[in-house]
Amino acid sequence: MVDRSIQRVAGSMAALAVAAGFVAAAVPGTASAAPGTVTWSDGNSKFTRTVSNTNPIVGEVVTVKTTFERTGIPVEYIYAVKDWHPACLTPVAGSAKMGGDQVSLDTSSSDWVRASFGITKYPVYPNINPKSQTFEVQYTVGVNCARDTPLPTSMDYSGSLGDGNYANKGPNITVSSDAVSTTVLTDVTGAQTGKAVTLEATVSPAAAGGTVQFKAGDQVLGDIPVNANGKATIVWTPGAAGSYTIGANFSGRTGVAASSTTKVVTVTDVPVDPTPTPTPTPKPNTGSFGF
Repeated sequence: MVDRSIQRVAGSMAALAVAAGFVAAAVPGTASAAPGTVTWSDGNSKFTRTVSNTNPIVGEVVTVKTTFERTGIPVEYIYAVKDWHPACLTPVAGSAKMGGDQVSLDTSSSDWVRASFGITKYPVYPNINPKSQTFEVQYTVGVNCARDTPLPTSMDYSGSLGDGNYANKGPNITVSSDAVSTTVLTDVTGAQTGKAVTLEATVSPAAAGGTVQFKAGDQVLGDIPVNANGKATIVWTPGAAGSYTIGANFSGRTGVAASSTTKVVTVTDVPVDPTPTPTPTPKPNTGSFGF
């Protein structure tokens, strides 16, 4: 406890200097830094935090690790770790580990997880093994994350030498914008009432994932999965002649934004054969006098 309280100010100043340098390297628009690492010291305690991918897309899983080390005596036992994360990240069940051991998480808050340990289970020695302990947890990037905006991460912990509270130390996580998509409907010609016609939508960039919802006016025809070629098809049988606005609405998929399109399809009635003119029945031949 004495070690932590006496050295708090000096350690915090060093941590601020490291954090400031990291922020300068994480300005939006610069090259992606994946993974990202930040290190700081507080007295004789040294901390290293690593994010496996600081520039993920929606749906990806990132791993956040915090390593605890001691650069001077005495030994410290790690009691608990609280990992701060953007609220749009969801902890992956069963992913938390301490010193290689799977541990349970308190996930009662939307922006942190916490794990507690036995008071003598995870020591960190300055000169004999174990010289470090690492806490790690995985998160899934949510669709509600702000795009191209640095989102802070950090950690707090408690140990035998006192508590450490380190706001916004990083590394920051910047979720990439979704790729733009386009959806195109294939032209339909010769549509007739009562006859099946195939509607085909093509999504670019092409890959499996997401669905296309087909509509004829306000009528939903169905939601069809997009295949590996970026295509989705559905069979439609128009019930009446007229002009129909056919819609194709792509739902989007991991890392790719939604898109939609419409196309007017003209449906005609099936031609009806005209009634043939009856052939007159010839009069019977009754002889040369006609009677």
